[in-house]
Amino acid sequence: MKTNNYTLRFFSLLLLLVAGILLGSTTQSTAQISSVTVTVNDPSSITLPTAPTTAASPASFCTGSSTTLSVTGGRLGSGTPAAQWVWYADACPTGAATPVGTGASISVSPTNTGNAPITKTYYVRAEGGFCNYTTPCVPVTVTINPTPTVTAPANQVFCAGAVTTAIPLSGTPTGVTYSISGGASIGLANASGVTQIPSFTPINATSAPVTATISLTPTANGCTGTAVTFTITVNPTATVVATADITRCAGATVPAINFTSATTGGTVTYSWTNDNPSVGIAASGTTSSIPSFTAANSACTDAVANIVVTPIYTNGGQTCNGTPDTFVVRVHPTPNATLAAANAELCQGTAVQLTYTATCGTGPFNVEIRQDGTTPFQTYTGVTSGSNITITPTPTSQGSHTYDLMKITDANGCTNPVTP
Repeated sequence: MKTNNYTLRFFSLLLLLVAGILLGSTTQSTAQISSVTVTVNDPSSITLPTAPTTAASPASFCTGSSTTLSVTGGRLGSGTPAAQWVWYADACPTGAATPVGTGASISVSPTNTGNAPITKTYYVRAEGGFCNYTTPCVPVTVTINPTPTVTAPANQVFCAGAVTTAIPLSGTPTGVTYSISGGASIGLANASGVTQIPSFTPINATSAPVTATISLTPTANGCTGTAVTFTITVNPTATVVATADITRCAGATVPAINFTSATTGGTVTYSWTNDNPSVGIAASGTTSSIPSFTAANSACTDAVANIVVTPIYTNGGQTCNGTPDTFVVRVHPTPNATLAAANAELCQGTAVQLTYTATCGTGPFNVEIRQDGTTPFQTYTGVTSGSNITITPTPTSQGSHTYDLMKITDANGCTNPVTP
């Protein structure tokens, strides 16, 4: 009986111990370490973001410039934190991506290194916000125009007064036009919106070449490129120092006729023509002088030759004809005449009269007559054609007497026989 009591007490104590252990393991402490409050809203009370419309200002611009991208309409929704507009370039990302900007408007400066306009598309969407809602991307496309270019033409050399041909210009992009400046002093007017250097008449009033630096500025799609330059040289109109008219008697020696020019900065040569080679000068030549010649005239009137000398100026690979000079070479004929006795028979002591008839030359004449082959000759001045010359001395002896016309000098100073 005693043993049973002890056993009952043992199991009672064991049950109390187990119950105490179990009770202690299920009881939590009420002391807080940290706390947070979460509010769960009714979805119908939250405004979600919606997609906007987009614009770019300007929508087309020059490389190196900027444009403003902006949204209108749409909404970022309600709640805190708010959503924001996020911009991307070239594609709407499906995952994590680096945006080009955030906000209702951003400024971007895309570039174009090519030679034709290009387009670039940006995308915007609302991201984040209270419910971390993302709207569909909305695109906006801009056009980036390249910097126009122009290729400088080769330097040009023209002749003053000679109308030029147009000079074509090349550049990019398609449709590029050009502004021209710097050529007013040589006759090339400033111009804009052209595609070539227009034809013009170069001017140069000096005696040396003048050079102008021409500037070409390309423009296309509202964009202005870098100007390039080239030069236009205008050669002067060459001149030749005027040659005085030349008058000589037939048979006279004429010294060389030399040509000179005051034009500088290049090479001057000459081309000359003669419309009457019978005077003793060739019909044409390209020398800087007409060689010495013997004046010729086989007729009984003056021989006249018109000599035209054209200076030719060469510089920079361009040859330009200058202003011609004309001078006259006049050759008087050799005087000639006949003598006839006014009376073939005379009484002794009567003066002899000889009739002088000029066949060439310009009177009055000075003549020298030889009597009976003796010297000195007798000189008679102021003789006119058809007049009678009274011979002195009067012959005293009977018989035939001979009178020879030995020399004629006419009013032009020309003689027969010829004096070189």
